[in-house]
Amino acid sequence: MGPAAEIHEGRKRRYTDPLRGALPELERCLIRHRALQMILIIYHAEELKRDVINGVAAQAYLRAAIAGDDAATPAEVVKEGTKLKRAFAHLVQDGVLTADERRNMVALIEKRNSIAHHLDQVTADLSTDPFILDWLTLMPDRQSHDYEALDQLRVARRLLSDRMIAKHYVGEISMRSLFFDATERALSADIKALNRRICKLVRQRRDAIATLNDELSVAGSPLTGLFDPGWPDNRYDRGRLTPRGVETCYQLFDMGKSAMAVAHLMDLSLASARKRERMWQDLGGDQRKKRVIAEIPKVRIRYRMEE
Repeated sequence: MGPAAEIHEGRKRRYTDPLRGALPELERCLIRHRALQMILIIYHAEELKRDVINGVAAQAYLRAAIAGDDAATPAEVVKEGTKLKRAFAHLVQDGVLTADERRNMVALIEKRNSIAHHLDQVTADLSTDPFILDWLTLMPDRQSHDYEALDQLRVARRLLSDRMIAKHYVGEISMRSLFFDATERALSADIKALNRRICKLVRQRRDAIATLNDELSVAGSPLTGLFDPGWPDNRYDRGRLTPRGVETCYQLFDMGKSAMAVAHLMDLSLASARKRERMWQDLGGDQRKKRVIAEIPKVRIRYRMEE
C-alpha cells in the first residue's frame, strides 16, 4: 500500500447524503413538531408580556382611583420595552415576583424575538445537506430550538396569575384566550401525536444506524487501499462511475452490502445505488462473472474547473 493509499485508508469518513436533500420522515416530523411549538411559544410569550403590563397598569389605576389621586388618568405613552421593564420592576418591588423569576420571565418573553428574527437557524440542524451541516459547526452561538420553552411559558403564566391573586391584584377581562382556545387545543393534540410518532421513528433510526454501521466496514476484503470504494479512480469528475467504480460497486453487492451502505461507501445517491443493484442482479448477482479490479485499465479523468 502506497503513501496515498495509507492516507486515504486512515481518513475520517465524511457524512454523505444518499437521499440528496430529500428529508426522511423523522426530520419532517421534527420540523412540523418545532413549527407547531413555535406558534404556541410566540402566542404565550406575547400573552405573558401582556399579563405583566396590563396587570400592573390595572392595579396602579385601581389604587389611584381608590385614593382619589389624579394618577387615575391615562398614563403617559412610553415605549413597549420601557413599559415592560417598569412593570417587572413594580412586580418585584410589590413582592409578586422575585428577581430570579423576573429574569426567567424576561428570557422567556425574548424567545418570541429569537424565533421571529432567526427562524432560519432554529431548524437548520434538521437539514441532511452535508454543506449545511458543516457550515453549522462554524456557528456555535446560533439560535437553536428550545423544546422546554413552551412548558416553561405556561408555568410562568400560571405562576404570575397565582401570585397576582395572592397579592389581591385586579384581573383583566379579555377574550384573547377564548379566541385562541380551539387553535391551541388542536395544535397541542398534533404535538402529542407527533411526539409518539417521533419516538417510534427515533427507535427505528437507531436500529438502522447500528445495522448500517456494521455494513460500512470493508476490512479484510479486497476493497481496501487503492481499491477502496471511495478511491478517486472510481469516479469521473461529474460523479459517474468509471469501469473500476462499476466493478467495485458490484463487488460490494457481492459482499451482501445493502443499497444504502453502497450509497454511503461510494458517495452515490440512494436511487443510483438501487439502479446499480438492479443491473448487478440482471448480470446474475453474486453468480455473475467477476472481474479483477487491478486488471481493469484506469481511465483518464479530466477535472473541469468551473466558475
